Amino acid sequence: MAYDVKTLFENLLHVGHKAEKWNPKMKPYLHSKVNGVWAFDLEKSGEGLDKACQFLKALKLQNKKVLFVGTKPQQAWLIQELVAPSNLYYVDKKWTPGLLTNFKELRRRVDYYLDLKTQFADGSIKKYTKKEVAKFKKDLEKLDASYGGVAEMRSKPDAVIVLDAFTDRIAVEEAAKAKIAVVALADANADPKGIDYIVPANDDAVKSVRFVLENMLKSLS
Repeated sequence: MAYDVKTLFENLLHVGHKAEKWNPKMKPYLHSKVNGVWAFDLEKSGEGLDKACQFLKALKLQNKKVLFVGTKPQQAWLIQELVAPSNLYYVDKKWTPGLLTNFKELRRRVDYYLDLKTQFADGSIKKYTKKEVAKFKKDLEKLDASYGGVAEMRSKPDAVIVLDAFTDRIAVEEAAKAKIAVVALADANADPKGIDYIVPANDDAVKSVRFVLENMLKSLS
């Protein structure tokens, strides 16, 4: 669908970063500087979001799997509100290096996490000493932060959706290395390299991220 520039403006997609914090590689997507802050070319923001959503619709039709990534507080909060209830895969607290490039090895850690979770749920963990249970509880908390949203992901995803291409740059790089398609929201400070479907827009304002995320989720529903 075509996105109305007025709607994009009202949802704050146009607001970039301060001029001194920008990445020159994002210049093609920027319109101008206003009071020392970059403003996005909303025509290009709309085009980018439309292409990304069309790609996601095609994945949905093919029953392909996607992984959402957003570890910055604004993104993490929205992932918990909008993505987690949809039973889609996500990383919202901490990106684990090797999640995409060393998947088989990390899957063993996920299986350990699931085993611990089951033991705490059914009470079988009580067979261990209090000291051991305390250790396992700490392990479970750490593992939940890393693998809670990918526990059921039995194979690498077909696409990775990154909600902040700057903060979660490592996810972009790993996906590119693993030859997994990357869809990413990229602010004026991001590096567009490795992003297959770029949505050049504000990734700091909750209103902007919510607008982009909700449209992506509609494409996957």
